Amino acid sequence: MLKVLQNPDFGRLFASHFVSEIGNQIYRIALMAWAYQLTGSPALAAGVMVFSMLAQAIVAPLVAPLADVRERKRLLVFSEVTSGFAVMLLPLFFMNNIVGIYLVAFLVAGVQRLGEPAVMAIVPEMVEKDDLDAANSLIMLPQRSLEMVFLGLAGLLVATLGAKAAFWIDAASFFLAALVLLGMRDFPAKDEPSGSYWSMVVDGLSYIAKNPTARFVVGVLAPAAALGAVEGSVAVVLATDVLAKGDAKLGTIYYGFLDAAMAAGAVLGLFVVPYVTARYSRRAAFLVGLALFGIFEAAVGFTSWVGWAMLFFALAGVVNQIFIVPARTMLQESADPKFMARLFGGWGAAMSTATVIGFALGGFLAEWIGVSNAFIVAGVGVFLVAVAGAWFGRSVKA
Repeated sequence: MLKVLQNPDFGRLFASHFVSEIGNQIYRIALMAWAYQLTGSPALAAGVMVFSMLAQAIVAPLVAPLADVRERKRLLVFSEVTSGFAVMLLPLFFMNNIVGIYLVAFLVAGVQRLGEPAVMAIVPEMVEKDDLDAANSLIMLPQRSLEMVFLGLAGLLVATLGAKAAFWIDAASFFLAALVLLGMRDFPAKDEPSGSYWSMVVDGLSYIAKNPTARFVVGVLAPAAALGAVEGSVAVVLATDVLAKGDAKLGTIYYGFLDAAMAAGAVLGLFVVPYVTARYSRRAAFLVGLALFGIFEAAVGFTSWVGWAMLFFALAGVVNQIFIVPARTMLQESADPKFMARLFGGWGAAMSTATVIGFALGGFLAEWIGVSNAFIVAGVGVFLVAVAGAWFGRSVKA
């Protein structure tokens, strides 16, 4: 990984991600906390997440063509700067307006969907083919590592300084990230605009169906993501009702432990991935990692002790990276460069949509069969998806 970081352009991209993610951790906590404080309604506060998810699902494929037909560094800088100005709308105009808060949540998530496909498109141009797994791991490291060590600090910062100050800090982090990106070389477009913009959007979505590897990866991961998202939607219920035996205060603490365990496992997984893919094919790592994730998710449903639950969450975090990083690399290696950003825009939309479905599914299963059984059913489902992928994707070489 050190070899990849020694690449000046990738080093700047990594540093920009790290700076921006510090602000993002503060922003997420401040936005949810302030929305709840303003409305007093858990449902209205949850609307912040709904609008963010909608932006990810709707906007990603619509803006992705820009990263194929425009110079990518400018798009990344534009994404960071625009995100900064969007966040500034909160302390300037919308601190007491829940509709305005929803608008900003949608804008920030939508603008960031412009930057993410561009990142995935230029990484293969920055590093050698053999270093793609390490590079993709490092791209995900800022978010995962900061979730592990900074989430509690971010909450303390928001509680101490207040939401308004937190929003200003986040806006500043976006502007600083943009300054770091200015030091990168230019990354010219890989395609020329042809036909209408809408036709380019449609071409990007249809490319997923036409590309065998993309069809395989998205076809396997979309249902797996819906089932895997059950963990995210009902973990707090598991922590309170099962692990803490109904003690709400202790359940909140346990929920934090589970979240931290998952993040710690994910960070470890990011360092493990390059060694796994050096020994085994990416297809094997992808499918075995996914199957193991299902096993560990199901195992959570069989325990009522927080120690075992934390272990299973941590192991799930490790194998999550063992399947998600090779999946990204498989897409990058299989894609025509002129469709790269549109491919990842479609991938992002599919994963976001599946996650929203999984959140709803988790709540339904927890109500219907109980939260422990919801974990078991979802985990078994993920395992079966991996098995089906291994059978139907036999012709995919990666």
